[in-house]
Amino acid sequence: MNADDPRRGDVAELAWLLPAPAERELPAGRQHTLKEHLISELRLAASPAVGRPATRRRMPVIALAATGAAALAAVIVLAFLPATTPGASPAAVRLLAKIATAATGQPAPQVRNSQFWYIKSWVAYQGCKQVLGNNGVLGKPYDCVMEKPHERQIWQSVSNLCVTGLLREHGQNIPLADAGNRQHCPDRGGVNDPTYRFLQSLPTDPHALLSLIERRMSGQQPPPEEAFITIGDLLREAIAPPRVSAALYRAAALIPGVTVVADATDAIGRHGVAVAMTIEGARNEWIFSKQTLRYLGEHDINIAHGSTIGEAAVLQRAFVNRAGQIPG
Repeated sequence: MNADDPRRGDVAELAWLLPAPAERELPAGRQHTLKEHLISELRLAASPAVGRPATRRRMPVIALAATGAAALAAVIVLAFLPATTPGASPAAVRLLAKIATAATGQPAPQVRNSQFWYIKSWVAYQGCKQVLGNNGVLGKPYDCVMEKPHERQIWQSVSNLCVTGLLREHGQNIPLADAGNRQHCPDRGGVNDPTYRFLQSLPTDPHALLSLIERRMSGQQPPPEEAFITIGDLLREAIAPPRVSAALYRAAALIPGVTVVADATDAIGRHGVAVAMTIEGARNEWIFSKQTLRYLGEHDINIAHGSTIGEAAVLQRAFVNRAGQIPG
């Protein structure tokens, strides 16, 4: 490569961002679980004892339904999505390729259908009030406040969403019982609410995987934005086989508007390099260790104010034999 080659700057940038890794640090397990559709959130808010609480943590918003003199409070999870810029950053493509290679080298766990994945994280997200009119149209959010950082633990069946899991958060044990909301049982889930067995079934070709994600999530957001958010959710709160994890990273490298942030910080202050996308004034960062390329967490930033609107740090991932069991 000669000195005038325009790729020279990208290579130098990536070399600076990623020092040569030492021995690979093996995470205990890996990756995450999932958000509900908006209508499911509204139904759960109206009947909190019925159905499955949202397991994805994306920008909680309190929706107040204006129905005559009464107001109905509903908690909905909204993705504060980032404006697509044409073309992915070459540095981001190279970084994601290195991360995918590191993921491929991780050992594939032996998992029984009776087991649960366990994910412990430290999280805080912004909550906003929002008026929901009689016509079902949400008004502009207001009175947005960051929740207090806290621990979040989740147990989910690796093979069947009809099996009761558990969410432990804010001092509460919340059963994740989905059988009543499922069209059939057993249910391996889907892109928006996968089990480990579903993730095992995904294609490992990144083009095919990205196409599948965009097709399954069609209509919720423009395809690039929805794909980035969906993959980010999977990174934070699901566990995928190593080859599928690698395919997710390579699929993200195909999304227009993906960039690199040289220094980013997760919810417990760990520094790393980030892959990011900015849409509608918010930048969503996936943070990785510069030394091991291991996923650390995420950071969502309001670009206009430079303020944090969401953050997470993954503390532990493992497979256990029952909901509520803490890995040794």
